[in-house]
Amino acid sequence: MASSLSFLSQPRIRPVTKRPPNPSSSFLELLSVSSNSLQVTKNKDLAVVSRAYQREIAGVQGENLVRPDFERLCKEGKVEAALEIMDEKERNGGYADLLNIVKLIQVCSDLKLLEAGKKVDEYVMRSSSKFKSSVVVLNNLVEMHCKLGDTNGAREIFEQMGVRNLDSWNKMLFGLAENKEGEKALEIFSQMKGDGIRPDGSSFVGVLMACVCLGAEKEGRKHFESMSRDYGITPAIEHYEVIVDLLGRTGKIAEAKELVSNMPMDPNSRIWETLQKYSKARTQGQLGYPVSPPGLKLGDMKRAKDNINTNHRRVTSDRSKAYEKLRSLSKEVRDAGYVPDTRFVLHDLDQEAKEKALFYHSERLAIAYGLINTPPGTTLRIMKNLRICGDCHNFIKILSKIEDREFIVRDNKRFHHFKAGNCSCRDYW
Repeated sequence: MASSLSFLSQPRIRPVTKRPPNPSSSFLELLSVSSNSLQVTKNKDLAVVSRAYQREIAGVQGENLVRPDFERLCKEGKVEAALEIMDEKERNGGYADLLNIVKLIQVCSDLKLLEAGKKVDEYVMRSSSKFKSSVVVLNNLVEMHCKLGDTNGAREIFEQMGVRNLDSWNKMLFGLAENKEGEKALEIFSQMKGDGIRPDGSSFVGVLMACVCLGAEKEGRKHFESMSRDYGITPAIEHYEVIVDLLGRTGKIAEAKELVSNMPMDPNSRIWETLQKYSKARTQGQLGYPVSPPGLKLGDMKRAKDNINTNHRRVTSDRSKAYEKLRSLSKEVRDAGYVPDTRFVLHDLDQEAKEKALFYHSERLAIAYGLINTPPGTTLRIMKNLRICGDCHNFIKILSKIEDREFIVRDNKRFHHFKAGNCSCRDYW
């Protein structure tokens, strides 16, 4: 199984200047993340509990100390140490609480700790049967893996479940759709119905999202109509949000407007924003964000990385290394046909300054930092609190082909799985 590196990329909101960031700024400051929010996890690091954690665990004596220490470690995000406390409790004849496991899973999900979450998986599978047979625990594990972009891990747990309830199916269905694996999501829906599970309103939100991923307008309409006709489910505002998105994406602007005008409830701001987005895109001759510029020759491109001088002088700061790596990456991507799309710089700057502003976008720096700190083939996971811009989308897509790696970027809208020069969103988001 390939290893992975996960961390957060949270840019500060500040005016863009023509000058690059101050050389004296720390690397973490330039990435605009705090040292507490930068999550770097490697498999080898998780194999051993740190001495600091062991000292904390060694001080735990007696049943009445387990719960306070456990909750403190969860709050601090020290999942491995919390697991050690639970192991110690079992060695002393006690047993772990199911709620503790659920709390650990939630911590991993909230703090984007995929590798730590896998440790919780291992604990569940090697512990008493009450965890392995708990639908609640396994459902939470499925949801955690999906939220962290690991749908393969989620599917593995899902397939091993001896008993599944409606929530199990919905979490798997929604997780696949959110990660832009529309075909697999619809397969799960078919399997769900084949197993005699009656879908609910949440199920159809996931189904419609899957249709949006695929641009399957006719199938989406079929499922939307089937809700009330076959299952007696009255579409809620969430269903209208997704079906309007689907119609807009497939160019059915008039149909989307007609649907909105006949809604049994008042449209919310999200629906109006979706209509406005697609109406504007249509007048400009495009739908969604622009796709990669024509002329990219990913298949025939010369891998510029083979020509990189491997004898670069050694630099001591992470910031310098990241910027140096990013400069070389930018050259490679340009050689592959990338042209900066300065439309995504909204400030009144000259062309050169706009290109520099794009160069310093936080997700690019985060990827550069990850590439110099992980072995080849490692999957990099980037978590953003802002929407990825179209230029960075094109840049990372090409870079995934050059580096032969998978980059998973979670922005404030959805997951983007970049691999082999393509993105799971199919250039739409």
